[in-house]
Amino acid sequence: MIEKRFLFEDKASITHRSFRARLRGWWRTLDRRITVGREFVLMPHVDIRLADNAKLIIGDYCSIDSYAYLQLTKPEPEVILEDYVSIGRGTVIAAKKSIRIGKFTQIGPYCQINDQDHSVARGELIMNQRAVIEPVVIGQDCWFGSGVRITKGVTIGDGVVLGAGSVVTRDIPAYQIWAGAPARFIKERE
Repeated sequence: MIEKRFLFEDKASITHRSFRARLRGWWRTLDRRITVGREFVLMPHVDIRLADNAKLIIGDYCSIDSYAYLQLTKPEPEVILEDYVSIGRGTVIAAKKSIRIGKFTQIGPYCQINDQDHSVARGELIMNQRAVIEPVVIGQDCWFGSGVRITKGVTIGDGVVLGAGSVVTRDIPAYQIWAGAPARFIKERE
């Protein structure tokens, strides 16, 4: 795998590491539950909500765009963004157990990644039922188009490309392109 990322001088990009963006990231992550790597960028209006026992680990050179929402709720939530991960504008990451996103992965705007779902048995209010929780693992060097949804228990291999609006409900092998709702195999990456 290529271990180099080119950073272009583009002040409109979320990868632009202005002093203001780096200061905002440092200030907003002054919390014992958050571990942050070097040169982390956090754009304005990002909402981070953490349970008492939550662990949010953000690697080197990661960026989170405006209006993203990270919600780590009980029982034992952990979200790991490895180095150079980019989270697009308005993306939601909701964890009750474990979500891991590999190096160099680019998540487009308005995506949603959940490691839980509600039980829906008859005879009891849905809001009173226990959550069904299964970890989500996303490999390295993936690209998710706008509006992708990742459901609980999914493992996505390295180098996967997901088309805009895809809903991923099952595991995807490395270096494949998938699209649709539910997502289906399109072709191998060349």
